[in-house]
Amino acid sequence: MQKASNDNLELQQGRQKINTLRAQLEPHFLFNALNAISALVRTADKKVAINALNRLSELLRYALTACKKDWVRIDDELRFVSDYLALQQLRYGERLQLVMHGLNEKIRAGDCPTMLLQPLVENALRHDLDCHSGSSDIVINWQLHQERLVIRLSNPVCSTFAPNPGMGLGLANTAARLALLYDGQASLQTELVEGRFVVQLNLPLYAPEQTMGVDTTSKSA
Repeated sequence: MQKASNDNLELQQGRQKINTLRAQLEPHFLFNALNAISALVRTADKKVAINALNRLSELLRYALTACKKDWVRIDDELRFVSDYLALQQLRYGERLQLVMHGLNEKIRAGDCPTMLLQPLVENALRHDLDCHSGSSDIVINWQLHQERLVIRLSNPVCSTFAPNPGMGLGLANTAARLALLYDGQASLQTELVEGRFVVQLNLPLYAPEQTMGVDTTSKSA
C-alpha cells in the first residue's frame, strides 16, 4: 500500500513538472513572435504587418490547443514550424533559408512532444540571422534507426557566440520535457562541430502508451 501511494505521488509530481514546463512555452513563444511583428511594424508596410498578425493568430490557435496535450504527430508539428517560418519570412525575406534532409512519410507519421521543434528553430534563427546581414544556413537532418529517431539541427556559429553556449530557455525546457515524457529514453545534446552549433535529439519514433499516468493515445493537434 505504501509503495502504491509513493508511486502515485511520484506520478503526480512528474505530471506537475511537465505541465509547468509546457506552460513556460506559451508566453515564451508569444513574446518572441510579438518581437518579430514589432520589428515588422517599424520597418515594413501596413499590409505586411497585418499579414503577420493574421499568421500569428493561426500560430496561437495551434499553440494553445497543442499545449494541452503531451503528444502530436510529427507532421502536425512540421506544419506549425512551416507556419512559424512563414511569419518570420515576412521579417527576414529571402535571407531566411532552412533545408531538411532525410524526412519521409514514416517519420511524419511518428509522434513527438508538443512544440518540440519550433523552439529549436527559433534558437537557430536568433543565433544565425540576427548576427549578420546575409542568408541563414540552418539544416535539419532526420535519421531513422529502426524505431528510434535522430534529429540534428545545426546553424553557423557567429563570431559573437559564446565559446560555451549552453542552453537557453527553449533548449533547457525541451531537454527537461524529453527526460520526463520518455522516462529517460530520449535525450537532447548540444555541441560545436566545425564552426556549427548542433542540437541533436534522440527519441523513440512513437510515444509511450502511458506517460506519467496519462493516456497518450490522442495525439492530433
